[in-house]
Amino acid sequence: MIFAVLLLSCPWLNHATAAGILGGPVIQTGCDFKGTLELHIEMIQDFKSRCGPDAVPLKALGSEAVACGDQVVVRVRDKAFLVRIKDREKALKIAEMIAGSLF
Repeated sequence: MIFAVLLLSCPWLNHATAAGILGGPVIQTGCDFKGTLELHIEMIQDFKSRCGPDAVPLKALGSEAVACGDQVVVRVRDKAFLVRIKDREKALKIAEMIAGSLF
């Protein structure tokens, strides 16, 4: 039972907050949320290679942050994560929340 709860939960964003950001009911599997939009959150090891030469630097978000395509990649201290959603404004909002929780 506890293992199943861990598989379905996301330590950085809960179901209700994701539903509010995505604008309606969502189905959650770990850190993947599907509703009117699809949201994916992932902790990553290789921060630099995620965006390549198309990276757009973002100010005031973690230690380093870049955006490219439909994703935002952020490094906070020694941790890095990726937020993927087809709405840059929502990606930034989610990335700010996660970065705040990692400080």
